[in-house]
Amino acid sequence: MKRTIIYVVTAVVVIGGLAAVLPRLRQRARQVAANLKIIGADTGDVMASATYQRFAARRQAVAVMKATLKSVAAAESAFVADSGRPTAMLMTEGRYAFVNDKSNFGPYIYLQRDRWVAKTGNNHTTMSCMVTAMLDTTTGRYHAGEPVCGEWSPLEFTGSAKAPIPSHPASEPESPGEPLGAPRHRRDWGPVNNAPPRIPFIVAETCEGEGCTYRGTWAACSTVVARKDKRPDAAPVFTIQSGARFTALTADVHVLEPGVVVFRRPYTTTIPVDEAGLVDITFTPADTLFVLNYIGEGQVVWRFRGSTMRGDVFWDPDTPPTAADTMALVRAAKTVWWVRVRSAAGQEGWIVGDYQKVATGGYMDEIERCLHPAKR
Repeated sequence: MKRTIIYVVTAVVVIGGLAAVLPRLRQRARQVAANLKIIGADTGDVMASATYQRFAARRQAVAVMKATLKSVAAAESAFVADSGRPTAMLMTEGRYAFVNDKSNFGPYIYLQRDRWVAKTGNNHTTMSCMVTAMLDTTTGRYHAGEPVCGEWSPLEFTGSAKAPIPSHPASEPESPGEPLGAPRHRRDWGPVNNAPPRIPFIVAETCEGEGCTYRGTWAACSTVVARKDKRPDAAPVFTIQSGARFTALTADVHVLEPGVVVFRRPYTTTIPVDEAGLVDITFTPADTLFVLNYIGEGQVVWRFRGSTMRGDVFWDPDTPPTAADTMALVRAAKTVWWVRVRSAAGQEGWIVGDYQKVATGGYMDEIERCLHPAKR
């Protein structure tokens, strides 16, 4: 009898406790559901909440990145229509310009055998976005898909451009592999010819570095002397004071000494050639590759067997060579970047382009870093 009474009392206590706790549990569940609704949707009653603002900033950053990638796709399409191949060096001005935003870092364009891929990140989110354009081997055109975005880890960077790669993007490009339906071409590059190019090797209307530009408004970070001609001993014409703005008109890269790559074993890579599309090129231990000017995005102009062409940096330019390496850079190229400039007073002359002394106004090099606070 006593046990029955104890069980009854215990049951009453438990039921009473549940009755007291249940409303609070229901309230907590409703609060969690409301929070999930705020995070997952743009509800009109949470416009001022911190959660909404955080996700709104991310949404805006993603929209900015997608708009940039769509602009890159349009610029690439125009370049391919004119040249028959894509490029990794689009500019923010001129015929093949694309629209970018200051909050983006990138975009970085990667050329592969059957596609090009553009990736970009943004300062306001840990997400990054990319767009892939596949080659249609029947028409020779590239068809860009819609930009896709995803989270990325700080450890997931490319070795060359240090661009973020999505950890779980909605759609990742396939591995490079062979072109679909179009075998790579092979060309006879002629007999071994290790004669270096004539020096100085001059490339007109160009610049060096990622996202570089050689026209527009620049700023001097320190005193810069403009000379009458593209020679270090040419007569000075005028001086640009530190913090002053001036105009860059054009630029040439002078290769004073070519870089040298040698090979211990045969190595094959693929390069774009205008009249033949993608062409295999095989280097042998008998060959010397002369490296000329750096274009950007891991691409250079080089000299091989008497021909000058564009290709990728497939060697390691930063690590000392070892006996196990297939190829090795034994000497880096020595170049000078001459820029034609005009002062605020209308004087014109040539300066040596030096990122320590000038800011170029490119999307990766804003002139504000060299302007004095009063002139910003």
